[in-house]
Amino acid sequence: MKPPEEIKLEVKERFSNLSGTYDQIMFLKQITLRLVELTHLKSGDAVLDVATGTGAAAIAAAQIVGEKGKVVGVDLSPAMLAHARRKVNEARLQNVEVYEGDAEHLDFPDSFFDHVICSLGLFFMPDMIAALREWQRVLKPGGSIGFSSFGAGLFEPLIGLWINRLKQHGLMPASLPVKRLETPADCQAVLRGSGFSKIEVQFEQLGYFIPTVGERWNDIVTGLEGEPLKQLTPELRNQIEKEHMEELMAFMTPEGLFVSIPALFSWGWKSG
Repeated sequence: MKPPEEIKLEVKERFSNLSGTYDQIMFLKQITLRLVELTHLKSGDAVLDVATGTGAAAIAAAQIVGEKGKVVGVDLSPAMLAHARRKVNEARLQNVEVYEGDAEHLDFPDSFFDHVICSLGLFFMPDMIAALREWQRVLKPGGSIGFSSFGAGLFEPLIGLWINRLKQHGLMPASLPVKRLETPADCQAVLRGSGFSKIEVQFEQLGYFIPTVGERWNDIVTGLEGEPLKQLTPELRNQIEKEHMEELMAFMTPEGLFVSIPALFSWGWKSG
């Protein structure tokens, strides 16, 4: 297993490379906004958004907590944070700040936030329990930690089709740690292991239709799925594109290609 600091550097680099196209990935925003909605924030709350990325959750939370509230976003990637700051400025929000920082070592006092949220970020962290314990430290008694993760069957059957296409060309799919939190039992275990006793996990089947196979290809090349293509010649990349778009046509419906997004939303409440 790689050292934790090496993993963090890889995550930082991976998302810095994605920062320019990150907001084009529809399902990320869909899950993120749903987490904010389900966490039941209220006016005046102080909220920490860990792995804030380009700021979607932080901005949505800031609009709920209002002028009397405060939202702080933390992320490893300066490139992602640059987009977050731009969006905060465009929205003219005065109650949001974003900082570069490590989720396992937060620069905030004990019992500082009413809620801590983390959308699709916890499973990237080398030591999830250490991260959750640190978030619990900065959480006020009675406050909640909420995070989202992907359930089993993410993107099926489309992801299976893509992986098979890569393997036919001797390519390995991008290694993603999403399976670390793909069941309710997984989510409950990390919350219990970090000291929470009051726990809730909610499953929702989300998804959407992509109108054309070309848009599915764009999602691949702008997201983590497309990482194996970066090492290829333009000729081979074009060949794989042609082959994959042809096989995708078998999955087209009148509404388009369905992207299945099984999502888990988990919360733990700090006692007191």
